[in-house]
Amino acid sequence: MNTPELDVRTISLLLARGRIAVGVVATALPRLAAAVAPGGRGAPTRSLARMTGARDLALGLGALTCVRERTLDAEWVGMGGAVDVVDGITLLTTRGLPRRARLVGLVALGAGIVGVACARALADERSTPAQLG
Repeated sequence: MNTPELDVRTISLLLARGRIAVGVVATALPRLAAAVAPGGRGAPTRSLARMTGARDLALGLGALTCVRERTLDAEWVGMGGAVDVVDGITLLTTRGLPRRARLVGLVALGAGIVGVACARALADERSTPAQLG
């Protein structure tokens, strides 16, 4: 089976859509988000889930819009990537967190690295003259 190669814009759109999905779930269903989040399932964890969900929703919508419109795409994708890298490092290095937090940290760190790489590639697209043809 021949699978199409993913280009940087497609990967950036997938990251943005994933971030939007996480943001919607965490904001609208904080109990569900708290079940996989580090810490308990109490009100403090649910409020943190809503806050980070709103952050992810805003970053995802911004990235999605800008990647589609080809305006400030590298900046929005890069901001999301940077946030994911910080989240990942935090979850991987904080003592006493449960294993599920480590798993979430690995996923966040991986998504962040991919996001930063996509942001660099999107920025490079701007500096590369369009090919005539």
